[in-house]
Amino acid sequence: MDFTKTKTELGQLIGEKKVIQKKDGTMDDALFDSYGTDRTKVYAPNYQILVFPENTEDVASIVTYAYKNGISIVPSGGRTGYAGGAVAKNDEIVISLNKMNQVLDFDPFLGTLHIQAGMITKNLHKEAEERGFYFPVDFAATGSSHIGGNIATNAGGVRVVRYGLIRDWVLGLTVVNGKGEVFRFNGEILKNNTGYDLKHLFIGSEGTLGIITEAVVKLTKPPKDIRVIFLAVPEYKNILEIFRETHNFDLPLLAFEFLTDYCLDKVKEHLGVPDPFSTPSKYYVLMEFEVSGDSDEEKLYSILESITEKELITDGSIAQNSRQNETFWKYREGISESLSLAYTVHKNDISLPLRNMEAFLGEMTALLTKKYQGFSIALFGHIGDGNLHLNIVKPKDLTDADFFAQCKQVDPEMFQLIQKFKGSISAEHGIGLLKKDYLGFSRSTSELDTMRAIKLAFDPKGILNPGKVLSSETQH
Repeated sequence: MDFTKTKTELGQLIGEKKVIQKKDGTMDDALFDSYGTDRTKVYAPNYQILVFPENTEDVASIVTYAYKNGISIVPSGGRTGYAGGAVAKNDEIVISLNKMNQVLDFDPFLGTLHIQAGMITKNLHKEAEERGFYFPVDFAATGSSHIGGNIATNAGGVRVVRYGLIRDWVLGLTVVNGKGEVFRFNGEILKNNTGYDLKHLFIGSEGTLGIITEAVVKLTKPPKDIRVIFLAVPEYKNILEIFRETHNFDLPLLAFEFLTDYCLDKVKEHLGVPDPFSTPSKYYVLMEFEVSGDSDEEKLYSILESITEKELITDGSIAQNSRQNETFWKYREGISESLSLAYTVHKNDISLPLRNMEAFLGEMTALLTKKYQGFSIALFGHIGDGNLHLNIVKPKDLTDADFFAQCKQVDPEMFQLIQKFKGSISAEHGIGLLKKDYLGFSRSTSELDTMRAIKLAFDPKGILNPGKVLSSETQH
């Protein structure tokens, strides 16, 4: 590819200032490279052209040009993923949606926001709150992730147990397919029974079928008030018992999270937060409830009293105000950042039916102890929806290359266990580059063939996020 020619021709289409070529003096190399990768450290970015469209028409012009010239494209959002889904390693054009961050419309009757896909998720929360509404999809990366990337990976987060996945909050989408054609899936109405609802194909597709440029998202009423309970738990089996116990009380459960003592120690080191309790424990649980009056406050204490009497915990505390709520949440939401900034980590984001969780963890622990001798394991997740984040931390005396090579040897055995217990190899992080060879552990051959046919229909030349999600051969 003649990169200088490509830069010039793209500049003529969308404006010269929107197109950057590496080493043209416009941007520092490290910053430039950062747009072509995510939080994984397995693949180094390798590309030369970075574009910053400002609207759907810009994106359509870029993709049409790429289609005609047979050039591959990688969409770039907040780059907070852990599956290699935003890595540009083969001289693709990187399309950053950073400048597509505007509110396009607001419907106060239906309760929706029409936004560009490059809006940071936390800013979407703010836009909703300023209008008296609430957007409930939330997770640790909301301060940097983009709503388009959230939709492209069907993000879940910490409140799935109450509000569901982001798929449940998307009414409409605007998408540019692999030929540069624009699809506008109506988001102005709740009921629209007119054949196939194609927008759902793009939710979770990781940019392989089309580039999401706009979204119409549903909003809801804010919770009346929130209380957080933080618990010290001696055994993992007690966590599941506590989860069952919460269903005996008529109180809306918004989140149910857990973490190990190893995770807590890393958060304390990184954020400088104090110990939550005087005596350490092997596991910790965070529960968040919606409360609306004194009777609900009494129910909170009843929950704590009940699980204490049944000896399911060694200690526990109810946050007394919003500041304490935030402090308790730091113990959970600070984990990924604490690990990623200080260590090289191999992440597995998996889900299991809750009824199979304890048996799976028993066999998985035995496998990891055998295969990862001398490695540290950071385990945390959203127990309320069966989602585990299993992080293998690289020892200091091992190179990144050797570390990832060892992890790749063990992953298939773990995925076999997940398949045995009817789980998924990816709960919410997606497939990207890192898990595409193992998709057969969660999808049948017929499903994979159908997915390839759908990919061909929307992206006939295979230029959109090539090499992600689907491989030519997939292990089972």
